[in-house]
Amino acid sequence: MYKIAICDDDANYISELKEMLLECNDKKREIDFWEFTSGRELLNSNIDEMDVIFLDIQMEEMDGNMVSVELNERGYQGLLVQCSGIFMPTPETIKISPYRYLLKQSAKDEIIKELKEILDEMDKRKKCSEIEGSYLRQKMVFQVADIVYITHHTNGSSVLHLRQGKKEKYSQGNIIVPYNFTELFKILGTTDFALPHNSYIVNMRYISSFDLKKEFIIADGKSLFVSRGMKEEFFKKLMNYTTGKY
Repeated sequence: MYKIAICDDDANYISELKEMLLECNDKKREIDFWEFTSGRELLNSNIDEMDVIFLDIQMEEMDGNMVSVELNERGYQGLLVQCSGIFMPTPETIKISPYRYLLKQSAKDEIIKELKEILDEMDKRKKCSEIEGSYLRQKMVFQVADIVYITHHTNGSSVLHLRQGKKEKYSQGNIIVPYNFTELFKILGTTDFALPHNSYIVNMRYISSFDLKKEFIIADGKSLFVSRGMKEEFFKKLMNYTTGKY
């Protein structure tokens, strides 16, 4: 079951978007639609359950950019798709880095193509949403979306470092997964994860800033160095990740 939220103050557009999503659902996914006519109504719901949020930018009272900032602050980990009649990038948009920007006035076949890609990405993330590991020698399951970066451990295993709001729960020891970096890339995929240094894998979704000259990145408040040998390939991948969504 996939949960898709559509937040727009235009009820007609909500209906149109639902119809197009159902039309391009060639894999017969089971979808539960959640409809909201204001940003505040969306934020008052259980956003953590939503796999995708289609969010209108131009709304009264609380516009989509304001809602996006709050979603980011709450640590929303699903796909955020901003929708509008015109593309108006703002400092908030760049900082939030939504998965995609959907132009409402685009031709229907172009929108259908975009929606198919969004649904396919939803499938990829759903396939690997959890990973098994251990904490204080107890086996547990962890959300892949909560991983900020990963470091080496002993005997071919690795250590997960979780996002703020989650890591505090595991402050008494390391979260160990029985996989080396090569195995982890096969499990996690390379859509969100990259290798800036031989010592760690980073989740690019959490990178808020970087410095090309000083060769470091900031991921969820943590400074991580980028090795000179990997700098060119890593920053190229990061640029494609942050700009290729629009």
